[in-house]
Order: sequence, then structure tokens, then C-alpha cells
Amino acid sequence: MNAHFPVPSRSRPDPDPPASPPPVYAGEALLLNWAHSAQQGMTVTFCLSSVHDLASHPFKGMRHGPSGQRLRFAVVQPDADADGGAGETGGGGRPVYDGEGMLLRWADDCDVGMMVRFLIDKGPDGTRGLHPFDGLHSGRKDGERLVVAVWAVSDDERVLDPRHLSRRRPFHTLDATQQAQILCRDARFSEWTRTNIARLLDDPGLRFGLDGLTGYEFASEAVRRYCGVRSRAELKCDTSAGERARGRLRQLMRAYDEFVWGPAAGR
Repeated sequence: MNAHFPVPSRSRPDPDPPASPPPVYAGEALLLNWAHSAQQGMTVTFCLSSVHDLASHPFKGMRHGPSGQRLRFAVVQPDADADGGAGETGGGGRPVYDGEGMLLRWADDCDVGMMVRFLIDKGPDGTRGLHPFDGLHSGRKDGERLVVAVWAVSDDERVLDPRHLSRRRPFHTLDATQQAQILCRDARFSEWTRTNIARLLDDPGLRFGLDGLTGYEFASEAVRRYCGVRSRAELKCDTSAGERARGRLRQLMRAYDEFVWGPAAGR
């Protein structure tokens, strides 16, 4: 692997910035977690550290999830300095990964900070079957401190300027009706609701007539019955019934997030 990329330094600015589009993010990152499963493939999660001059999360608004933004990212384990910390590097250190992937998730909260999760490609532009972060320490306290650079790329592998990307509104800023519509159009969510329908709707009477529905229609009707509304538009109602329905929707989304991301997930 060949992970030569510009690494920002607070004391030594780059005098010759590259002419190609800038990276979405370039700087230090803490390795929070890495995983390899048959369901999700190879994933890696970072807490972005070089965020002192960022007004907002660098991945905010980008497509994420199963059809997330294509990315090229390079990761280096910098040489340790005399005190055992991460020394200054300008492309030095041990290359960990240099290849393509996909944006699965981003978050910004007081507990974790600016978090980002990537799906790592398999094949010639990714790995050879082994997780590149295998063997590195992970975790909020003792995770490996790495240097990461990430570029947005198109399907034809052109590097995209992140300043000109079409960014969507974050899911949590949408109203409950919009959130429910997006969920119901997710094929994986639809399949999850069908698989777990007896647990979600434990009253057999609430499940009556669902067997004849498929896909989006099944998920939509299951959500309406779970939330106790006749129409998803009622999720926006400024009434006690609307508030109860929104609470039920949040409960449903938490259960689905735990299925997708694990028990620690939550919206």
C-alpha cells in the first residue's frame, strides 16, 4: 500500500497545497472500533481528532448507509515520538489502509465527539480478505491514534470536491413523518419488520391482513399499526396522541438501529 497524502500540522503548514480537490477530512483520528461480519462486511469506526477549526462535522449531510457516499481513504500509523505519542508525520509511519470504501454512518455528540464509520471495500481497491485494522488497539480510552485522509469519489473514481457535493439534511432534523417514509422505503427495514412482526405487534388482531402486503406497503402499514395512527401524517400532530405516536416511532427506530449497528446504537 502506498499512503502518501498531506497531513495538516498546526506548526508546519503545507506551503504547496495540492491542485486536486481537497479531502473531506485529513488529520488525526482515534480508532474506536473495527469489525468483520458476514452481515456488514469489514467496517471501521473513528473519532475525528483534528476538529479544532471545523464548524461542523465534515461528513454532515453526505449520503450514508447501504448506499452511502463512495470514498477513498488512506490511514497511517504514525511513528511514535520519544515520549511514546504520535509524532509529526508528512506521509511517514506505517501504512494501514489505502483504498476505497463507503460512508456508513456519521454522528456528533458530547459523549463520542465527531464519529464516522466506513465500510471497507473488498477486491483490488480494498483488501485481500484480511481486515487491515486487525491487531490495532481500539476503544474510546486506549484506541490507536492514527492519521486519516478521506476523499469523496464518484462511481467512475473521479475525486469530487466536497464543497460542491449535494448534501442531504441529517435524518434527525427531519420530522417524524419524513423519517417514517424514509424507513419504509428501506428494503432492509421492510424485511426486518416482517421477520419481527409477531414481536412488534404482539396482538394477533393488529397483524390481521398484513400477510397480503409486501415491501413498502407492508412496512408502512406495520409502522402505522405500531404507532397507533391511521396515517403517518398524524405523527406530526401537536397533540398528546401525536406525541405518543412519535414516542412509539422512536422506540421502533431504536430497535432497528440495534439490529443494524449493535446494542450500543441509538438515534
